[in-house]
Amino acid sequence: MTRAAPRTRGWAKAPDFSNDPERAARVHAATERDREHYLRGGMREIECRACHACVLVKKTSPSHTTVQWNADARRRCHGLDQMRAGGDDGNGPLLPGAMMPTCVRLSASIDHAVAEGIIPAESPEHDPDGYW
Repeated sequence: MTRAAPRTRGWAKAPDFSNDPERAARVHAATERDREHYLRGGMREIECRACHACVLVKKTSPSHTTVQWNADARRRCHGLDQMRAGGDDGNGPLLPGAMMPTCVRLSASIDHAVAEGIIPAESPEHDPDGYW
């Protein structure tokens, strides 16, 4: 009879540094910095000039815009409802490149914010956090 290996917490291949608490603290701090950078770094709150939905926006290049929708913004945006029409899960079909449907009025508000300098037209080479 073969005995199962004892279960470990976390990811099996990740070192836990339990014998080096100082290093564990540094790894934890670096992970938190990465999480902040990739999920929220450089994001600006933008309000749609048509429906007043507020989303978080980041430009990483002239042709790439990241938009984080929240539940309230999804409820407010009627343009998004029109774009999602026909989607099985209420989020609409995925478009080429895994792009989610968006609202042309919100896109215009984002373009206006870029033109006004509210959203910097950043590129990865100019990342203020120095990660790129």
